[in-house]
Amino acid sequence: MLSPTFWSPRIGVNLPQPAPPLFTIKPFKLPSDTNNSNSRNLENSQNIRRFSRKFLRNRSSANEFRISNTISRLLDNPDGELSNNQSSSGRFCPSLLVIWLRSCRSVKEVRRLHAVVLRCFGKPETYLYNNLICVLLRFEKLSDARNVFDKMSVRNVVTWTAVINGYANFGFDEEALSLFEDAIRSGVRPNGKMYVCVAKICSKRKDFVLGRQIHVGVIKGGCRNMIVDSAIVNFYAQCGDFSSAFRMFNQMSKWDVVCWTTMITACSQQGRGQEAFSVFSRMLRKGFAPNEFTVCGVLKACGEEEELNFGRQLHGAIVKKMYKNDVFISTSLVDMYAKCGEIVDSRNVFNGMKHRNTVTWTSIIAGYARKGHGGEEAISLFRMMKRWKIFTNNLTIVSILRACGLNRDSLMGREVHAQIVKNSIETNIHLGSTLVWFYCRCGQYSNATKVLQQMPLRDVFSWTAIISGCARLGYESEALEFLKEMMEEGVEPNSFTYSSALKACANLEAVLHGRLIHSSANKTPSMSNVFVGSALIYMYAKCGHIAEALQVFDNMPERNLVSWKSMIVGYARNGLCREALKLMYRMQAEGFLVDDYIREPVLTACGDLELDMDMDMDQSLLVDCSNLPKEVANQNGQGKHITYTGNEWPSSVILIVG
Repeated sequence: MLSPTFWSPRIGVNLPQPAPPLFTIKPFKLPSDTNNSNSRNLENSQNIRRFSRKFLRNRSSANEFRISNTISRLLDNPDGELSNNQSSSGRFCPSLLVIWLRSCRSVKEVRRLHAVVLRCFGKPETYLYNNLICVLLRFEKLSDARNVFDKMSVRNVVTWTAVINGYANFGFDEEALSLFEDAIRSGVRPNGKMYVCVAKICSKRKDFVLGRQIHVGVIKGGCRNMIVDSAIVNFYAQCGDFSSAFRMFNQMSKWDVVCWTTMITACSQQGRGQEAFSVFSRMLRKGFAPNEFTVCGVLKACGEEEELNFGRQLHGAIVKKMYKNDVFISTSLVDMYAKCGEIVDSRNVFNGMKHRNTVTWTSIIAGYARKGHGGEEAISLFRMMKRWKIFTNNLTIVSILRACGLNRDSLMGREVHAQIVKNSIETNIHLGSTLVWFYCRCGQYSNATKVLQQMPLRDVFSWTAIISGCARLGYESEALEFLKEMMEEGVEPNSFTYSSALKACANLEAVLHGRLIHSSANKTPSMSNVFVGSALIYMYAKCGHIAEALQVFDNMPERNLVSWKSMIVGYARNGLCREALKLMYRMQAEGFLVDDYIREPVLTACGDLELDMDMDMDQSLLVDCSNLPKEVANQNGQGKHITYTGNEWPSSVILIVG
């Protein structure tokens, strides 16, 4: 889902909200009283503080600003001389220029002040340049900020941190890490803010090695605080090392609501909903009051774990105004209800929202596309998004393609594909994989293959989409060729890949290929997957190798209905009817329901089985035959085999097996 990621405040020099241009403020005049120097200094400082507070509170609505005469002369005539032979640096102190920089409302103002800085100071102080860099980054002028950085003769840790954070915020992680490396080489000692910035990059890239080094640097540098520790906790959680994440979290000297929220959100994002609930309960016991961001994290966990009752309790607390109900919480509620299968409640929350964002629309569309709730409604909502010109992100497109695939809506899917090409995002690996799945779902094998071949990068999901699609569409040989090509590229199959490939082997009755896949799966954790085991049983039984199927069945750590059915039907179709009936009894004894999908093929295949009426009745199996074909044999209670030819079936038949 799509819930907010909770991070500590951004790294870099903290900048207040832009104030109105300082050029509209009249110069401050100090009192002329010279009798008492101490009282004068005290009054001056008080006046300055009052002026500063008044300025920071002031929010002028003037559309134009008037530049003071001196500044105007500097801007209009950079090479001109200042009056009274007074140096410009003496006239304008750096701290005043910093205040002006922070108050700028446009890039144009920043650049004009930059010109003043260059005119007034031959070599400006470092902290003045640091603020200039941060203001340029605030206006998303990364290249201008980098130009200022490159021209600085003296840089400190704040300078490096501001630029590193700027590159990271623009998604240039490689450049940010390269700058971090340059800073270390230059002898800069990182502070906590720099470590937080780099830890954030490591979390996003799942760079476990560098992240561990950052953790060591934090400890050796004595930079630990709540913000830094929270960043390290999040890093370990995003890398899947929850033992280290919880150990770090428990070692923190104190927590605030942001620390708890970071841990809860990390657990939710990594699919560890139960741990998220545990941390949330612990947070409440410690007396911390969750905020709206905490609630979003817990609601995400409720959706992933399908904890509908807990989610409803949180919804009730939100309705009672216990938490701030904003667009993020409402979006989390929409997503939670949809994932719990309550699409009506999800739509009610959606309809009641005054404000919706892209994530909100994506959540409701994904909800309708999930589990067949209504692909047509998902498509209708997507068309509404387009009419209202609401921005669609990649997750929105993935969701609508899923809805088109479930509905077999080839026309709409191709329209979305055209939009992907138009926006030049066809190289996105997730969109490409979903397109492959969509075309396979619509039976368009050639289009699916074309999309796969045009993808610059292909991961396990891309390959699995085409392999499973080929197996379902009857292109079994092509499925096995794609599996071979996938492994040659060094992509390791997952359990779904193996299951689909084994299905293709079964349909081709290619037991040799099946054994090779079995051997490959044995070397991976996929072998313990119940679906892979069931596919192996089906493949071996279909190819007539019932002993190998039984060996796989007996070695499975867990079995589901498909596993039992594959083995029982395999016995029956290979003429081993007694073994099939025995396994049906065993299946029922272990608490599984013997349904018609198992019962019908077994009784059909075993119609000529001679039954022994002297067997122990404890091994009898009661089978409901009321819905079976009349050709299925039954037992008349006298121990003799007959073929039923009457007009009505008895409600049940007892099959006595050895």
